[in-house]
Amino acid sequence: MGVRDERDEKTWVVYELTSAGETCAADGQLEAHLRTILKTPKLEVFVPYLTFTYDSRVAFFNVMEGYCFVASGLDDRLYFSVVYDSPFLKSALHTKVGEHNRILMTVPDSKVQELRDKLAHMVAVEIQEGMRVRVTRGICQNLVGEVIGLDGDNAHVLISLRTLQSIRIIPRFALQPLGEEDE
Repeated sequence: MGVRDERDEKTWVVYELTSAGETCAADGQLEAHLRTILKTPKLEVFVPYLTFTYDSRVAFFNVMEGYCFVASGLDDRLYFSVVYDSPFLKSALHTKVGEHNRILMTVPDSKVQELRDKLAHMVAVEIQEGMRVRVTRGICQNLVGEVIGLDGDNAHVLISLRTLQSIRIIPRFALQPLGEEDE
């Protein structure tokens, strides 16, 4: 295996949101909007907001208000142009070079992962017995289950597949509650 060049690490474009964009992010609609205007449905997007409703109670979390992140890799001009096409984006972070040139600024994947981890740990304290959850990491990633027990930082999650039911012990930070609207 060859030596990895750090310049090959995934980076993220940072968008500053308008107040309407912050509302859209809190409502959980911003990620889909960004994929639509960038015309890339599989592009990675991280909106550092999470809202869910459980037991008629709304929980809202955010780790970086006013910003969102989109994986780099597209033509820089596209990242700039969508700001004009969206009422939710104020600007793409950039540096001016000369009078008419802009260079798109990006952040390394490690910084976005830190934000993801902070958000996951904030949400972990909200995990309760009886809650429907989606597993966000590990071998059961993207599977949905029900929390049937709690043990410190871990949850016992009943995962039901078509022909199999399994109880898995999963760290709470690797679970994302499914709101009543997701049921």
